[in-house]
Amino acid sequence: MKKEEVINQCTFLVEQIGSIIYKFFYWCVDVLIWIGDITGVGYMLANIIIFVILQPALILLFMFLWLKERRKK
Repeated sequence: MKKEEVINQCTFLVEQIGSIIYKFFYWCVDVLIWIGDITGVGYMLANIIIFVILQPALILLFMFLWLKERRKK
């Protein structure tokens, strides 16, 4: 396989993966907009609630529960 063929195949794969990431990102944005509309808080506040408050809170909760179980053993 020639160098140009490899470069063309790699370029094609990068474009395909980029397209998938692009579509997934905007699907996630649409979900956040939908959540904001359903709850009445809007896209920005839904984003903040989920990724600034809920996600870190869940991480801390699971870390606390894991440490608690670890101390029992």
